[in-house]
Amino acid sequence: MYDDGRIFLVAGYWAKLKKAFASSSVYVIADTATIATSLAKRCMPQFQPAGVVSLSEIKRYVAYMERIVAGEEICLAQEGIQRSLHGKLARDQVFVVVGFSKSHSPDRDPIVNFVAANGEAEAATLQQGALPGLTVSGVSSLPKLLDLQRRMERVAIGELPALKEQGVIR
Repeated sequence: MYDDGRIFLVAGYWAKLKKAFASSSVYVIADTATIATSLAKRCMPQFQPAGVVSLSEIKRYVAYMERIVAGEEICLAQEGIQRSLHGKLARDQVFVVVGFSKSHSPDRDPIVNFVAANGEAEAATLQQGALPGLTVSGVSSLPKLLDLQRRMERVAIGELPALKEQGVIR
C-alpha cells in the first residue's frame, strides 16, 4: 500500500483541437505534487494539468467537512440553510470551494474554504461574494469527495491503475 501523501489526482484537460477541450483527470503515484504533475504531462503530452490534490489532503477536507455536518465546526452558510433537530447539516449541503487569489501569481497555493449551500453554483457564488478577490477553480460536495477518497484509496492498494514515478516504494 502506498502512503496517502504519494497518491495524487492530477486534473486538467485534453487539448484535442485548437478550439475544443475536454476536461479529464489522472491518478498518479509520486513523491510530490510537482513530480505528479510533471509525470502526467510527460507521459501524456496532449494533457494540460490544471490542478493536483493528494489523498492525504482529501482526507483532511473530508474530516473537516464531517465536523461541519456534525455541528462541531462552523463555515460560511447560504441563507436558509438549517440544521436538523439533532444539530446536523445534510452531507450534500457541505462543499469545499477551491480557488486562487486574483492578486497573487497563479503558482501560489490554492485557497480552500468550506461552505454550506444548496448546490455547487450557490457555494461558488457565496464564496466569491465573501472573498471578491477569489477566482473559484473548483467546488465539490462532501459525497463527491467521499467517492473520490474511496477511488484514491483503491489506487493506494493497487486496485485502480495509476501513472507511477520510478522509485516510489509500496
